[in-house]
Amino acid sequence: MSTVPNAQTTNNKQQTTNNNSRQVMIIGGGVAGAATAITLARRGIASLILETSTQITTKVGETLPPNVLPLLKIFGLEQCLQPPEHLPCYGNQYIWGEDGIQEKLFIFQTYGNGWHLNRLTFEQQLYQLSQEQGVEWLLGCKLLKVKQDIDHHWQLTVNCQGKQQTWQLPQGGSAKQTHFLVDATGRIAKLAQCLGVQREQCDRLIGLVCPFKLQPHHTIAHYTYIEAVENGWWYAAVIPGNRLMTVFLTDADLLDKGMFKMDGYRQALSKTQLISSSLKDELIADSHQKITTRTASSSYLQQIFGENWLAVGDAAFAYDPISSYGIASALGGGFYAGNAIADHLMGKPEALPAYSFILEQNYQLYREMLSNQYQLEQRWSNHTFWQRRHGT
Repeated sequence: MSTVPNAQTTNNKQQTTNNNSRQVMIIGGGVAGAATAITLARRGIASLILETSTQITTKVGETLPPNVLPLLKIFGLEQCLQPPEHLPCYGNQYIWGEDGIQEKLFIFQTYGNGWHLNRLTFEQQLYQLSQEQGVEWLLGCKLLKVKQDIDHHWQLTVNCQGKQQTWQLPQGGSAKQTHFLVDATGRIAKLAQCLGVQREQCDRLIGLVCPFKLQPHHTIAHYTYIEAVENGWWYAAVIPGNRLMTVFLTDADLLDKGMFKMDGYRQALSKTQLISSSLKDELIADSHQKITTRTASSSYLQQIFGENWLAVGDAAFAYDPISSYGIASALGGGFYAGNAIADHLMGKPEALPAYSFILEQNYQLYREMLSNQYQLEQRWSNHTFWQRRHGT
């Protein structure tokens, strides 16, 4: 039986901190996990993050809507979202529900413009912020199995940088020893899965993702572009680094396999109205270009907390990208989760049920909003993708 090793800092030097004093272990170092750890730190509670990757890896870019600004201020991130690291988003242009191009400008909203993120940079900024708050990270550590005994103690089997280990938590006799676990592993919800919690899949939506290089002096406006088509919908946005992120979203069983090849993908993209006309001759041929897939379905855990554990972010509730809830939900969920755990550790029995209630209520509202959004598009009501979302 191994002990939990000391955590790594940003410069990869070994810390001498006794990790037994870490009351909370967070499995997963994405936005939700980091936000939970930062919130805990501000409540005076030390935590340790287990992250599978050995470094922050590139992820699909994302648009942040203006109304996320209050959350960004809570975490002290509002000053981080400046060019060239991130780009402003001035609004949405879309074809949805009718043939004409529609526009929604953010300048007329309370908080002004939104942002097109460089996800790699954003998560590195969160990583640095968490380090400054005293959060420790174990990089290259993957959770394999979890067991909880009758006394609610944990046994974790992990692979840390190629070596399989088994940890018993809590360990030692410290009054502040790790005994609360957080599942921040994304849609896979590895901790909850090991505990036998079932996940409900609401649909089969996937995203086919392809970034393009842009001409150095391109003229594509900084909008989010959305366009509905017969068998799904398209998303496109300029992101930092002179790139354009494009995503085609459809159900997994409806995807034309020819779109996995660049010629097929470009051909489908060329059939769009708004997006193809916006691109004009701005794309640069790139022999290293890759098309990847991402799960984009709505899904949720039947149970998001239990004895000495809870789930946060996509592990708890995952959202359709049309909602723009992704990062905002991860930050907000981390804020609520961190405070719920802190209150729970202070002996407040209502903390975790309240956390669950808030997230469940929000998800119900989201499901209503999502249904209304898809109901707006009736031009292809005889096509399977839209029939599924219209309940027909």
